[in-house]
Amino acid sequence: MPGQRQTLDSLDVAQRAVVEALEGPVVIYAGAGSGKTRAITHRIAHGCNQKIYDPQKVLAVTFTTRAADEMSLRLSALGIRNVATRTFHSAALRQLKYFWPKAIGGEIPKVIENKFKVLAAALEKTSLGSSKSSIREYISIIESAKTNRLDPDSITNPDHATAYQAYIDFTHKNNLIDFEDVLLLLVAVLEDSEDLADEVHQNYHWLTVDEYQDVNPLQQRLLELWLGDNRNICVVGDSAQTIYTFAGASSKPLENFTKKYEDAAVFRLNRNYRSKPEIIDYANKLLSQMPSSTASVGSLMATKEAGTKVEVLPFVNDSAEADWIAQSIVDLLQGGQKETEIVVLARINSQLELVAAALEDRGVDYWLQTGERYSIKNRLEPRITLATIHATKGLEWNNVFIMGVSDGFLPYVQADSDEEIAEELRLFYVAVTRAKEKLFITWSRSRDSGGRDRIKSRFLSKLDLESTAKANDETEFAPSKERQNYKKELMRCSICDKALVSGTELILQRCKSCPSTTPIDYLASALNWRSEQAIAEGIPEFLVLSDASLEAFVDALFAAKSEEDCILIPGVGAEKCAKYFEDISTVLAAVKPGDLKLIDLKP
Repeated sequence: MPGQRQTLDSLDVAQRAVVEALEGPVVIYAGAGSGKTRAITHRIAHGCNQKIYDPQKVLAVTFTTRAADEMSLRLSALGIRNVATRTFHSAALRQLKYFWPKAIGGEIPKVIENKFKVLAAALEKTSLGSSKSSIREYISIIESAKTNRLDPDSITNPDHATAYQAYIDFTHKNNLIDFEDVLLLLVAVLEDSEDLADEVHQNYHWLTVDEYQDVNPLQQRLLELWLGDNRNICVVGDSAQTIYTFAGASSKPLENFTKKYEDAAVFRLNRNYRSKPEIIDYANKLLSQMPSSTASVGSLMATKEAGTKVEVLPFVNDSAEADWIAQSIVDLLQGGQKETEIVVLARINSQLELVAAALEDRGVDYWLQTGERYSIKNRLEPRITLATIHATKGLEWNNVFIMGVSDGFLPYVQADSDEEIAEELRLFYVAVTRAKEKLFITWSRSRDSGGRDRIKSRFLSKLDLESTAKANDETEFAPSKERQNYKKELMRCSICDKALVSGTELILQRCKSCPSTTPIDYLASALNWRSEQAIAEGIPEFLVLSDASLEAFVDALFAAKSEEDCILIPGVGAEKCAKYFEDISTVLAAVKPGDLKLIDLKP
């Protein structure tokens, strides 16, 4: 029959074996770029074509809306519709809404998507600090506690327990629930009512779980309740790509799957269809540094023709690194590459700031992805992507730049234990395996010229593959035409005439040893405005304006510069100037020197 042939065509031997294993527990250990989505969607389609599966009783869950949508589209292309392909949270929320009138009654609480503002409000009636860093820390503690089903009394740190209890009290009082609550409430409903649990079991006979290495204890418990006594579960994952343990994820369920189901069918997909052999060779060298695991495929096998070598480049400082990356992107674009085929990855968001400014200097548009997990969205307008590694799991680009690969960033400075260092190595592996054609790995020896020395990442040192190509901050790259005159003016300090080196110095038009002539009250007022603006827009402060760009903006306004002058400030540009010029001008006009508390001023 045509549908059956379509689901089996173009599959390799291992993928076809997966597709034909239609019943009982199945575990698929799938390496990066090995076609796991193809395998599991073809498996579902084959089961439906064989009349073994009823499409309306199949549930496929994953962690991102993008991945769920992709599975749905692939199934539709194979002629299969009415299969539920959802994220854990969307599947749980649909069920909770359905069961709520029967199990609880009344109106279901409003689901909040952002805990930050809610927790900030909850903390107002406590003695705890409410700085952004504190709130982020408390959110992490709350999420971890909920995924492990712990109440505030179980938290040993008094401040953490107080923040958690305040958050619970506030959400209960205001009839709010968060995404963790959705899962907690559904688990409670299904645990308390055999009738409702049986209703789920009758509706879903075949369960597929993607990215199984990323499940947390709460999600695992929900999976068990969805299954009941049913054994028709297929899980797919790779312990080498476990990078969300900070959010409660654990590869233990994947590693222990064959212990729980001793008769499970086991498959390994290790043929990589994404990356050039040189990139696969690099990835395999990283894999060789990891502890062996039965839940990993081991070395990947390249299937593409040879390409170019992986380039590993050191730079004198961060500005030189960012400048080289930006100019390399321009070269790629001029060579015919599309914006959507290029990404710059970093361990943390703040590392991307200088690259963003360097791209702006060259008139190159970009998307700066700020989410920590699974949040890159499809964009209608083609731009370069700047993102954290965590935000790009499951995605791929022709050209990948991984920047800031030095000790302190990758592995991150807060990674102390062997387990945390191992996760940082897995994170690097995930970054490397995003690349299809070209891979550039960069790091800088210091933040600014003359600054504290950095060393390249221990992961790179073990590979000993660093390029001998010379790269330093004396290399000049041409800015966009409208910035050429401005860049020339920035080359020497406006106060002492010393040569300017770092990106911050170039933006401020003065060297770091020369103080601003603008009273500090004005900068403090502008920083307070930026903090409020960032909250209003729901974005990090540096995405409103970076520290250096904001300070240069304030200096320019204090010196009575025009809007046209402010447009030329790196990191400002026409769009942000039009958006913020009037607001900042109004804020500065209201400043009374000496009266302002410097509550947000940072060094």
